[in-house]
Amino acid sequence: MARHHNALIGHDPANRSTTIADNTDPISGEWNVTFFVHDSKTPATFTLKREGTAITGTAYSDHTGAGTIRDGKWTDGKLSFTLDFKKHESIAITGTLKEGKLVGQFTTEGFTEKWEAVRK
Repeated sequence: MARHHNALIGHDPANRSTTIADNTDPISGEWNVTFFVHDSKTPATFTLKREGTAITGTAYSDHTGAGTIRDGKWTDGKLSFTLDFKKHESIAITGTLKEGKLVGQFTTEGFTEKWEAVRK
């Protein structure tokens, strides 16, 4: 109880900065993703890391295999990055955070569809 109280009122700087970082970074972490592709759903995972406005990380789905994030940004509540894969065309991702869920559009292989993600 005392440790919790100290963190809240600022006498425990290590805990306080961790709490602040967690509250100000709604993006970093693991996400369960659903890509809506031509009347079907394709599951995937994103592992995102935010440093300032830069986003780095990885993605994986059975369809694409492992991928990495390129040119990732989180600016003014908007997410954007490109996923690069060894055996699949790159996927351009845009989105926002709504009610704790990431939602947006992706473009690949000549079409654009919707995607969403919930934190693991």
